[in-house]
Amino acid sequence: MRILWVTGSLPYPPATGGKIRVWNLLQQVTQFHDVTLLSLLDSPDEIQFLPRLRPYCTIHTVVKQRQRPRGKLFFRLLLTMLKGQPPRNCIAYYDGLKDKIYELTSRQSFDIVHVEQSQIAPYIEFVSSATKPARLITLYDVGAAQHERIIRIQTGLASARVLTWLDWFFLRHWESTYLARRFDRCIVVSSVDQALLSQANPQLKLVVVPNGVDTVQYQRLPRLEDSKEILFIGKMNYPPNVDGVLFFYHEIFPLVRRRVPEARMLIVGAEPSAEVQRLRNDPTVRMIGQVEDVVPYYQRAYLSAVTLRAGGGTRLKILEAMALGRPVVSTTLGCEGLEVSPGENILAADTPQGLAAHIIRLFNDKGAYDRLVVNGRRLVESRYDWRVTAQSLLQVYDIVGAAEKRVQK
Repeated sequence: MRILWVTGSLPYPPATGGKIRVWNLLQQVTQFHDVTLLSLLDSPDEIQFLPRLRPYCTIHTVVKQRQRPRGKLFFRLLLTMLKGQPPRNCIAYYDGLKDKIYELTSRQSFDIVHVEQSQIAPYIEFVSSATKPARLITLYDVGAAQHERIIRIQTGLASARVLTWLDWFFLRHWESTYLARRFDRCIVVSSVDQALLSQANPQLKLVVVPNGVDTVQYQRLPRLEDSKEILFIGKMNYPPNVDGVLFFYHEIFPLVRRRVPEARMLIVGAEPSAEVQRLRNDPTVRMIGQVEDVVPYYQRAYLSAVTLRAGGGTRLKILEAMALGRPVVSTTLGCEGLEVSPGENILAADTPQGLAAHIIRLFNDKGAYDRLVVNGRRLVESRYDWRVTAQSLLQVYDIVGAAEKRVQK
């Protein structure tokens, strides 16, 4: 089939969860279908990465307009909300992408148009009426639930908090109703998200295509007997990550260090917020910015901590840690949506005392450590390898593609 895949960012280099997902699924899907990828670029510098994508697909790009007139942006923001849409749709709107979608669908016949993320969803309206492809959208999280959680923990600028509240207010109704009207299938990453959206609108046609990990590239690392580093990975200006790191540092880390004085925090992630940056002053904390390869940091760490109290979707960093042979200690929200078994392949708790006890145990109980490592690796190989996940997506393509052809006949 001929598929037009529309993404809000270039999936290479695969440095964030969404990019990792598209990059890995793209490599699998293009073995069976003809894919045209249309992506927004953050800057013209990203053109250098296009040769990495060309062996898999035809690639078209639109560079984001970085300096948009404030008056025009404010007017569009008001218009977006008058339409009942969340403000983030306005921020993700670019005339160039709208025009390119219309141009491509006017001159080519696609069987499927596949859009990534709900803020890109309104672009589906610019698919040429000359063709009637099947329409798919992938959601990495349920926006209303994600924003409701962020509201509870978000600090910082009042303007940012207001925007989060406005997004939540509009997403509660717009997300589920708009997707049901405009898309033939809505792809989510977990059964938890499927249940949330189904409750919001039973008319939605939902299917689960989980996140994954490359278990060939990410081989199990040997345990470092002498390491006392606890690893945190994630974009460090994302409010749930900021809150999770500060929650660990202020409430959990002191409890760990009472029993394991040599314990250290290793924070890896781009764009650390001011609150996270201040942790640099503590000699027990080492902070690394954006990295091209996370493996060396897993290699030096003893375990991975995912102490999130907000957010949505599922965490690829948990799957990466399991693939690389590092046990994970998480909050229940942190591992939400993944088919994990606490005590068997992950340790989970929600209180500082419970989380600290799990970490201390792993430092002292090598048998428990090794059981988590073996079981975690077994889980990702059987359930979350990208090759397994891609089969679910390919089945969705087959179903909607065949249905669309029947309608056209």
